[in-house]
Amino acid sequence: MRILIGLFFLGFSMSVSAQGNVDGFFKSKGELDLAFSGSYSASKTYFSSVGLINFERNQVILGAYGTYGITDKWNVILNLPLINFKPQDAAVFTKYKLVDVKGGNGEFTLAPALGFSFPMSNYRYQSGQAIGQQAIQIQPKLIIQYKHKANWFIQTQGGYNYAFDPIPSSVSASVKLGYIYKAWYFDAWFDYQYGIGGEDYGLIKPDFRKLGVSYDKVGGVIYRNVGKKTGVFVNGSYIFSGRNIGKAYAVSAGFVLKLKTNKKK
Repeated sequence: MRILIGLFFLGFSMSVSAQGNVDGFFKSKGELDLAFSGSYSASKTYFSSVGLINFERNQVILGAYGTYGITDKWNVILNLPLINFKPQDAAVFTKYKLVDVKGGNGEFTLAPALGFSFPMSNYRYQSGQAIGQQAIQIQPKLIIQYKHKANWFIQTQGGYNYAFDPIPSSVSASVKLGYIYKAWYFDAWFDYQYGIGGEDYGLIKPDFRKLGVSYDKVGGVIYRNVGKKTGVFVNGSYIFSGRNIGKAYAVSAGFVLKLKTNKKK
């Protein structure tokens, strides 16, 4: 079973897509998956340089996400989020299945990926209710996945988010455990980001574009196929520690359309 989940949410003064734009599953040549989601994110406290401070923040996030199989081993991904009904930072990724070893009890996949993100509008960033940092980033990643024949899998990935000045760059890593049962898909994950340098929010109000952002985040997904071409999902996430980011939870729901662009006659 090939699964695609679109997940979208945001931390304070930065754009963070929930548990990454790429994974270890690939679409076959000509397959197109589109996911549309609606999310709600809220926090009452913020991880600042002087410790947790009171800061209430609520956001409504609408997302459109697509992935397409150029070949069986080469996919492209597009992520288009709206934060509080304003266009935020789009992301375009490509990934390639460099190693695919099948045998024994499962399948091992090694896939490099490369992404580019950029602001879709001149939104406000120097504000307590900013929806991002207007960051332009280049994001190389490496994905490692093992899927057992009993339909459970483990996936890990790491990457470097190179940001153009004045945004600080960061490194990221994640691990995901999942299980597929008939028409159902479940996963749970941990996501980590470390902001390299940058300024800190505290007693002095900084330039929000120069904030270095780190976080530890957990979450999970429940997905179900509905027929051959559609599916529905719910997911949640929680940021439990970090730097220059809200102690936020997010909940989301949406649906997936699975299409074929190269139907054989």
